Amino acid sequence: MHPLTKTFYQYLGLHSLLIGIFPFFLPVYIWKQGFGISEVSWFIGAAGGGFCLGLFVWDHLRYRISLTSLIAVSLVLEILLLLNVRVLGMHLGVLSLLGFSYGVYNCFFWTTQRALFFERVNTQNSGRSYGNLQIYVGFLLQVGILAGGFLLETTGFTYIVICSGLLCVAGFITFVFSHPESPQSLTEFKPLKIREILRFKDQDSSKLIFIVDGIYLFLESFFWVISLFLLAHESFTRLGFMVLSLAVIFGILFYMLKNTIDRIARNQIYQLSVVLYAFSWILRALVDDEDSLLSLFLSLVLITFCTSFFRLAMNKRFYDLARETLSHRYLILKSYYSQITILFVFIGFALLVGEVENSEQLLVPVYWVAAVFSFVFLRYGAARYSRTNELPTTSESGQVR
Repeated sequence: MHPLTKTFYQYLGLHSLLIGIFPFFLPVYIWKQGFGISEVSWFIGAAGGGFCLGLFVWDHLRYRISLTSLIAVSLVLEILLLLNVRVLGMHLGVLSLLGFSYGVYNCFFWTTQRALFFERVNTQNSGRSYGNLQIYVGFLLQVGILAGGFLLETTGFTYIVICSGLLCVAGFITFVFSHPESPQSLTEFKPLKIREILRFKDQDSSKLIFIVDGIYLFLESFFWVISLFLLAHESFTRLGFMVLSLAVIFGILFYMLKNTIDRIARNQIYQLSVVLYAFSWILRALVDDEDSLLSLFLSLVLITFCTSFFRLAMNKRFYDLARETLSHRYLILKSYYSQITILFVFIGFALLVGEVENSEQLLVPVYWVAAVFSFVFLRYGAARYSRTNELPTTSESGQVR
């Protein structure tokens, strides 16, 4: 067993519970306060800005402080996010500040998580490892979602803060006693400079995919969650149970796929996953709460399957390319490009649709546009992996050849 495996799963499990208790509900919590797609998009844009600043700080902290301290920072940021929501409330004037806080928290959690996961995988087991990760995350996330949905529906936000705070304290104590060591590969290179970020280019269309993928991730985690919330008739509890039923299917699908994806021709399986991903956005555009219960359930299952399949294939390709090229620097570059794009695209979209009434009607055309542009993902690593008999190599400097 890799020495970081226990730490990784402890960290991932703790944050999965924390995310389920409240951050998962953030898009619908904002919606419930009377805001529309414009304000939600503004929040997302601010989160992109917060992530970028947080990434700059994280990149300078990762080799100066211990892994335990880095984890502690992410836990403190989680509590600060909740306190901001509790103290400041959901008002238009502070929405940018809340989004910024959410982005900084997201940065420290996801960047640390990716770094720890990357230490444990290679090109032969990345698909299986990511599948195991998603099954584990899915289970604990659902526990958090059910608890958070119940608390939001029946008590008040104060109990969300208390519950999350107790989890953070218990988790931090666990990490203090286990005292995990920072991965050497994470601390052996200096922080990325602006010119390195701007000059990044490779043969795998990575820059283009980094730019596009950030947008899609927020369409999945914010816009689609709002759609599910509307299908659940704006009930936090119903949303929790709806997501739970889909998560059970999600777990079964990942269990079946994770052990085979590493052995299948990786270019063909990836191309298929992109086509299915585009199909999932078409289904999102077509789904309607007036559909029969069976039809609605089958549509949601298909959307879950197609999205899950794509994310499994996409993340395998992402971690494989990172392993074959620039290692941890590749992961950091991805975040910079994704989050800067999120900042500008979603704030621009917020300004564009700011005067639109009944903004939930914007979701359907957004999903149609997403379906069309999904095929851009076919370019990711296409030249490299179409040469099935040629193994990728890297130069001594880490640059792709």
